[in-house]
Amino acid sequence: DFECGEEVEMSFMKNGKWLGVAYRVRKELLGGRALFPHVLVKNCAIEFNFGQREDTYFSIPPGFTFIQHLPVAERVRGTLGPKSKAECEILMMVGLPAAGKTTWAVKHAAANPTKKYNILGTNAIMDKMRVMGLRRQRNYAGRWDVLIQQATQCLNRLIQIAARKKRNYILDQVPAPPPPRITPGGHTVV
Repeated sequence: DFECGEEVEMSFMKNGKWLGVAYRVRKELLGGRALFPHVLVKNCAIEFNFGQREDTYFSIPPGFTFIQHLPVAERVRGTLGPKSKAECEILMMVGLPAAGKTTWAVKHAAANPTKKYNILGTNAIMDKMRVMGLRRQRNYAGRWDVLIQQATQCLNRLIQIAARKKRNYILDQVPAPPPPRITPGGHTVV
């Protein structure tokens, strides 16, 4: 609701039942930018009606309208991704560990928001692996190899998915160094 004063209210209904206001954001923080609906779920399916179906699941509350029913002139188009795979960009970071590749990738993605870069790498994955708001690195003390293995498996799957999508990517992954080995003389070689 953009018409409720100095704040924008985001509220929800589920199957016709009012669930109340979930968020309020001051209009000045939006800086004239539009808001787009997003839902993140895991292991379930959801169906939405933004007005594209004639029959509604429930009656619309007074004063509200489906997004689909807004006049085209009042709609704001989200940024478009690449139209074809030929237009997609894939940047691959190359360099020594701790040389600043991830820092550069994050800054480059932020400096080019219309490109909508997806950064793929085990560091990006581990940053999103949080338990109760804590990074998993702290919860995996002594089992770092397990965490790295899980993040690597996840990265491999994401790369498989990325190959089928028309998007821009930054591959921020350095091969892991080989494990140390012991020579016949008993010396450790790194």
